[in-house]
Amino acid sequence: MRSPLQTAQRLLTALEDLASQESVLLRSLDLVEAVQISERAAPLVEELCALVAESPEVAPLRDRVEELVAQRRRSAVLLDSHLSRLQTELQRIDEARNRLARVAPVYSGGHAAPLEPRLNTAA
Repeated sequence: MRSPLQTAQRLLTALEDLASQESVLLRSLDLVEAVQISERAAPLVEELCALVAESPEVAPLRDRVEELVAQRRRSAVLLDSHLSRLQTELQRIDEARNRLARVAPVYSGGHAAPLEPRLNTAA
């Protein structure tokens, strides 16, 4: 059986690795994978917090935990920034679609053809 300190060290090492992966994914704009990494890290964070609350022997890891928390905060700010930018871009696309839907009948002789198949190239 491992001591609480050994368990906390293993959890912290795993969390540091996940945080590093998340940072790389955020820089490469792979937001879906970054969120998945964050979700995988959540149970490890909970377990580490429980160990810290239960065992004073884990106190020497405080500096590493604080650095990890700071790194995760930076990642969260970056993710929020990317998501905000994407939401703005989606809003611009929706506005362009609405303008096109209003103008299309004028160019089609008064009877508008369905635009969705041509607009939605991902389908």
